[in-house]
Amino acid sequence: MKNTLICYLLFVLSFVTMAQNEDYQIRVYQNNQEIMHNKGVIRLSKAPFQLVYVFSAPSNWVIIAGSQSKMKNASNTQSSLLGLLLNAESGGADSYFNTARSIRAWNGEIETAIYYEDDTHHTFDSLYKAGKTVYGVRTVEFLSTQDDELIVEEWPDDELIVASASVSYSSGKKSVSQPIALKLQLIDVPNTSIMDVKGKSFIEEGEAHFQEGCEGCGNLGSFDFLRNGKEVEFLFSGSDIFEFGNYTQEGNQVIIARGVKTFTVRPDGNQLTDNEYGTKYNLEQRKEEK
Repeated sequence: MKNTLICYLLFVLSFVTMAQNEDYQIRVYQNNQEIMHNKGVIRLSKAPFQLVYVFSAPSNWVIIAGSQSKMKNASNTQSSLLGLLLNAESGGADSYFNTARSIRAWNGEIETAIYYEDDTHHTFDSLYKAGKTVYGVRTVEFLSTQDDELIVEEWPDDELIVASASVSYSSGKKSVSQPIALKLQLIDVPNTSIMDVKGKSFIEEGEAHFQEGCEGCGNLGSFDFLRNGKEVEFLFSGSDIFEFGNYTQEGNQVIIARGVKTFTVRPDGNQLTDNEYGTKYNLEQRKEEK
């Protein structure tokens, strides 16, 4: 990784600290490129990214994240930020090697533990070394909230505050120091064409006719395509069980779960037609957009 002047490049006047402290730094990467700040803001696509910790000795840290006002306000003063980090509660054991590819985004209520003991005991998904310097890569594909486990693409705001600090414990008492706060501006990735189903929801044309004593009978089918352009949550007609799977799209053809269901997208992008039965599904406004 290129050795850059982080002390200068990630200086944020509106924040309490740089992305560098005496004992560690945090760098932000996306698509194998380091993302620098622009007037105190790190702008990146609303898509998976990496937090890269740079350090030289075994260490323990905590991360908190969110976009509510208390996160934004705390990031403006060191004492407030330290207080929020100190009072964040443990979220339980965090597995080795960041297998979940996530951090907790509970607006300072619950923390994510980050640590490096040695090359086989750590919470990074990958490590790189240059002499005595260690680069610990923490990939973020999911943001865990009080209500859900969201892919980054589905984060409801265009801003995310990520704060971290060194942590230690003495006689069970938690201490935090060397806080770092990052202001991430998340930019929606536009669809490639009007027929692109990414981030769109479709519901079966017609009216639901429920039948007493037959749970699920009469339900309309629906398909909710996530904003990562890979996954879909769906309900088949007459079912009461939502399913989750992958999908692919080539031009006006959408393939669900390796051919379980295929659709043709109307040229205006507002309707899907089931290629087997001819059933039509109309574009509807997603729940979070209503």
